[in-house]
Amino acid sequence: MNYPRVASRYSKALLDLAFEQNMLDQAQADAQSMTKAISESKELEQLLKSPIVKADKKQAILKEIFAGKFSSLFEGFVMLLTKNGREAHLASVCEKFQKDVLHHKGIVEAHVVSAVALKDADKNNLVAKLGEQLGKEILLTESVDASVIGGLKLLVEGYELDNTISGKLRTLSNAMLS
Repeated sequence: MNYPRVASRYSKALLDLAFEQNMLDQAQADAQSMTKAISESKELEQLLKSPIVKADKKQAILKEIFAGKFSSLFEGFVMLLTKNGREAHLASVCEKFQKDVLHHKGIVEAHVVSAVALKDADKNNLVAKLGEQLGKEILLTESVDASVIGGLKLLVEGYELDNTISGKLRTLSNAMLS
């Protein structure tokens, strides 16, 4: 996903500050909770994006909603974001921050798509092979899509390896049309 420049800048600032204060894991958990809260509440999302509600009122509302739920570091960061008029980007900043923390820790996100759910042994084998080839820890997510018919589609760091039957049929069809 491409993030706005503002999300990248604030994410980097939070990463640097959290690392400096040895609170990286706590800040990551806080960002994950905030992302979840925004995605689950349309009212909160509308509040953050509203140009009518003033920054000080938004800060008061956010403090009331999230009192005691976040570390002082993350709470201060959210207040700064709001004070600077960037609260509409809070969700994307939090998402980008979570990705930046994984990158900082040397963890690579991978996503596999298959026609049926993979067995745990197959997932573990895939993670081990990927980790061995990339020399990094792998965080694997999985989705099931019956339209792939069979095989696997693997997405890692912007690269896609499509070894599905539907992908091979599509390639064959394109070759025949050329």
